[in-house]
Amino acid sequence: MSKLIVNNIIYNYQSNVIDPAKSTYVFLHGFLGSKIDFHKLIEDFPEQFLVLDLLGFGANRFQNVPPERFLQNNQVSDLESIFTKLNLKNISLVGYSMGGRLALAYALKFPRRTNELILESTTAGIDGDDQRKLRREHDEKLAASLEQNGIEKFIENWENLPLFATQKEVNPSSFEFMHNQRITQNPINVANSLRNMGTGKQPNYWHELSTLRIPKVKIIVGSEDEKFLKIGHRLQTLISNSSEIIVKNAGHNIHFEHPNSFKKAIFDDSK
Repeated sequence: MSKLIVNNIIYNYQSNVIDPAKSTYVFLHGFLGSKIDFHKLIEDFPEQFLVLDLLGFGANRFQNVPPERFLQNNQVSDLESIFTKLNLKNISLVGYSMGGRLALAYALKFPRRTNELILESTTAGIDGDDQRKLRREHDEKLAASLEQNGIEKFIENWENLPLFATQKEVNPSSFEFMHNQRITQNPINVANSLRNMGTGKQPNYWHELSTLRIPKVKIIVGSEDEKFLKIGHRLQTLISNSSEIIVKNAGHNIHFEHPNSFKKAIFDDSK
C-alpha cells in the first residue's frame, strides 16, 4: 500500500502503474467502502490500475477530516491533485455509487485526462430544490442517528435497506468481510460524509450531461436494482457516446456480487 498527501490530507492507494502515460483504470468506491472493495476485481487485472481510499474512508479513516473537506467540489480537486502527482495522463475512471457521483463530477470538470467513464449504480444528482432539501434533511437525520446510537446500529440499519438486499445472497464469508469493513469506519467521517457528500448536497448535474465530452461512457446497472435501472437509462439517453449494460441477477453493488460479470462489462465493447 502506498500513500500521498494532498491538500494536507493523506490518501492511501494501491497501484500497478508502470507507465503513467498509458491508460490506467482508476477505481472509486462507494459510501462506507474502501479500495479493498475491488480486491476481487483487480486480481489478474489485465491493465494498469489505481484503487483509492476516498476521503475519510478505508485506511484514511484514522484522520478526523474537517467537515467541509467532504464537499464534492473539494474531493474533485483532490482527485485532480492525486492524478497530477502520479502523472496520470489517460484515465478510465470507474466509480460505484458515491464514487460514481464523484467520477462524473470529475469528468465534467476535468475531461482532458478522462478517456473513458464507467458509472456503476450512479446518479447525476437530484432534480428540484425541494427534493434536494428533503434529501439533505434525511441525511442529517441519518448522521444524527449515527452520532447518537453508534456505528454498529447504523450499519445494521444500513444493511437492511432494500437497496442492498441482494448483497446478503452472496456467500456469508464475503458479506461478513464487507460488514466488518463497514463497522470499522470512523463514525465522525461517516457522519460528515453524509452531511456534505450526499446527493442532496452535491450539485445537480442532470442539465450538464449533454455537455460531457468523453470518448466512451459505460453505465452499468444490476437487473434487480429497479431504482437505478431507471436512473441508468436516463443517464444513457442524455450522455453522448454512452452505452448501458445491465448485469443479470445483480443488485446495487455489482462488482461485489458478481465481480467476474462486472469485469466483463468493463471490457465489453460490443455496445
